[in-house]
Amino acid sequence: MATGWSYAELGPDQLALVAEAERTLDADVVMVYRPSARDTVDPEIVTADGLRPTALEPSQLEVLRGLETRVGGVMVAYRRAAH
Repeated sequence: MATGWSYAELGPDQLALVAEAERTLDADVVMVYRPSARDTVDPEIVTADGLRPTALEPSQLEVLRGLETRVGGVMVAYRRAAH
């Protein structure tokens, strides 16, 4: 039973979809996570470089959800916080 999250292992086609999401959502980074038996994603490491989850408009959420189905994971769009 999955109780945590890990980074998704992606193939070339899936990585292309992630790049498409970054362009479409005007995000600095889009990360893909999958349920896991244990947590391997450390939120402090993810946000250490100033990355913060991006607030998305409803139409952008639709795009993201459609891509999630094709990638097979949960996608989170991030922007770097201004220093």
